[in-house]
Amino acid sequence: MTKTDILVADLAEASRIAKAGENAPLVGGPIGLMWGVLLTAVFAIHYMIISGALALPQQSLAFLWIAFAVIGGVGSAILGRKIDAKPGAASTANRVEQYAWMMFSFTGLSLAVGVILNQILNNGTTELWTLILIFGFAGQGLVYGLTAKLTGHGWLHFAAFGGFTMAAVTMSFYGQNIIYFIAAIGTVFTIIIPSLLSMKAEK
Repeated sequence: MTKTDILVADLAEASRIAKAGENAPLVGGPIGLMWGVLLTAVFAIHYMIISGALALPQQSLAFLWIAFAVIGGVGSAILGRKIDAKPGAASTANRVEQYAWMMFSFTGLSLAVGVILNQILNNGTTELWTLILIFGFAGQGLVYGLTAKLTGHGWLHFAAFGGFTMAAVTMSFYGQNIIYFIAAIGTVFTIIIPSLLSMKAEK
């Protein structure tokens, strides 16, 4: 077998793997659904606290978001093990989706650390946290769009459009308490519904 034959065979195998990756269903729906439900609940509770609908001190917001991070982290670890055992979990499509969301999470974490440092070193306003909310929707649009382009799951373009739209909508309400109520509703459309559709497609 010549080098040319080997190269052709390698290209054919790479093409086969790529096509298999595109055709594989996305299996990360359960994790997305968990985070979507958590975020919707936390945004709603956050709004009720800052609007006075719940008679809780503002300091309780810190505990609310810490609980969100802990519950979400534990839930992701548990669900992640189950998802890794599913057929097709190691496909190209699922690896692209997994790594894209992982980088999204690290980016959000870096912004959160930056806000905390700003508040410690420069007495920054708590309103900076709202910017992370807006970034979150824009980041969702980026991840959905990237996953759609690289994996062939074109329906994710609609989810990407939803994320970008919510980023614009929430930015227009920056500085107002209602932004958290809007975010709670938006999360249903940008995370919960896409996750349910992904789970349905998987079956």
